[in-house]
Amino acid sequence: MGATRRLNNYDPALGWQGLFIVAAIGAAIIFLGLGFQILQLIVSIRQRHSNIAGADPWNGRTLEWATSSLPPFYNFADIPVVVQRDDFWHSKKHHRPDDSSFEAFYLPRNSYIGLFIGGFALAGGFAVVWHIWWLAVVGLLGIITAIIIRISNDDTEYRVTARQLEQSEAERGQA
Repeated sequence: MGATRRLNNYDPALGWQGLFIVAAIGAAIIFLGLGFQILQLIVSIRQRHSNIAGADPWNGRTLEWATSSLPPFYNFADIPVVVQRDDFWHSKKHHRPDDSSFEAFYLPRNSYIGLFIGGFALAGGFAVVWHIWWLAVVGLLGIITAIIIRISNDDTEYRVTARQLEQSEAERGQA
């Protein structure tokens, strides 16, 4: 007893017209929201260089505001010492001196193995749902092989020297 499809008009006696108007208004609101989202993306992309926030634009309390925006590849040149709750806020208010010195540390290298593991897991999950057992076995073997390849690689880190940190911080105006 619902509204049928593919009719060129509806009998007003059935009472559907009001519901169709509500549905049309809802569709217009959704379309308007989509249009504003697309407009926001266009404006954000066009003004991306003038809209960089910098370090701590909202005078934040927590450590994520202690680094600049866009953050460097290493996030912090040295690990912040936290002695109390909201320590970053407290150090800003009480002007705690920054006695940091740069020390070398290691960062993990990027790897595409995770992408392969995800692809094999997608294929294996698809295969299990649709009972394609040979593809499920291929997916499982692919995951295991990718994990073994990653585990077997000894070159998974690189060293960031104190000199590199000093140069990077000087370029950013933080040193």
